[in-house]
Order: sequence, then C-alpha cells, then structure tokens
Amino acid sequence: MRIREILLWAFVAVGLYAQSTQTGGIGSAVGNLQLPDASGTSRSLQSYSGKVVVFVFWSFKCPVALAYNDRIEALRKKYAGRGVEMFGVSSGANETSSEIRANLDNLSISMPVLLDSEGKLAEQLGATHTPGVFVLDRSGVLRYRGSLDNNKKIGDRERIAYAEDAIDAILNGRAVAVPETRPFGCATRRKTF
Repeated sequence: MRIREILLWAFVAVGLYAQSTQTGGIGSAVGNLQLPDASGTSRSLQSYSGKVVVFVFWSFKCPVALAYNDRIEALRKKYAGRGVEMFGVSSGANETSSEIRANLDNLSISMPVLLDSEGKLAEQLGATHTPGVFVLDRSGVLRYRGSLDNNKKIGDRERIAYAEDAIDAILNGRAVAVPETRPFGCATRRKTF
C-alpha cells in the first residue's frame, strides 16, 4: 500500500472513532440531567431510570410544533402507564418561562415541559428543530432521534410512525430499525454565550 492510501485510511479511521464517541450520537448514554419544568418542579433524568424516556423539543412559537400538538398528545396517551415517560423540552432563547406556562394552559398540553434555558440538553442530544423527538432506552441510552413521523396524519395509510416504532421496539427488547430520521419544523433558537 502506498503512503497516501495508508494516510487516507488512518484519517478515515480517526474520523469514524471521533464520530462514534461524540455525545448525542445514537448509542450514547445521556448523563444525569436536572432541569426545572414549567411548573417549577426540578426533574432529574436519574429518577426515571428503568423507564423509556421520550423528549419532544417543542415551541409554542413554531407553527409546525403547534400543528403536532394532537399527535404528541396521542403519543403520550398511547404509552401512559407502560413504562414510558414523555417530556416536552423548551430550549428556545426567545421564550420565557411565564410565556411557556401560559401557552401550556391555553393549549391544554398535559405533558411536563422542561425548561432547557441554557440549551444543555439540546446540545447533548443534537436537537436542531421543533418538534424533534429523542427516545432513550431504560438505561438512558439514545436509541432514536428525528421526527415524530413522516408528516402524515394519524390514520393516513402512508404514515410512518418513526417515534412509535422506536418506542415499541425498545419496549419489546428489539433494536430500533430506523434509529435516526431527518427532523423538520422550526430551527431551535438556543441562547448563545
């Protein structure tokens, strides 16, 4: 092998290793995070150990996220009492906690919404859009990230329910068939320091 080919293979191997060790990648453990929810209650990821945890990055200022409210609520209801905890996450720098609380009441959102005001959870998971869905297995390992579905309404024949498929796979001890999809919606506006 020529030196150029050896260097190319070494570069590729280093890049693949770096990619596999980045936080936020599929198969990465999410550390114990503690965030307040909109009601002021502090929530620790560690307290949900042994449960499947679903984070839905949400914004009341995003028309796409608002259009998904019914589907998000249907997802929450479907898995309630089945060992799945679902949280909305507000990571937008352009939303205050009082605005979030008021809109949760107005929109009848029943899931707790975590206030990720510093964008730590968004950064760790690689959240870029609302609504963006992230599913952790019972050990706190990221197994799915992307969109809730392929933008077809519940009941449409062509609907692909990516998040539901991921949750079902985890609950049944199977690997997630489609661990990542391209998110769509509104870009998150995180605080910059």
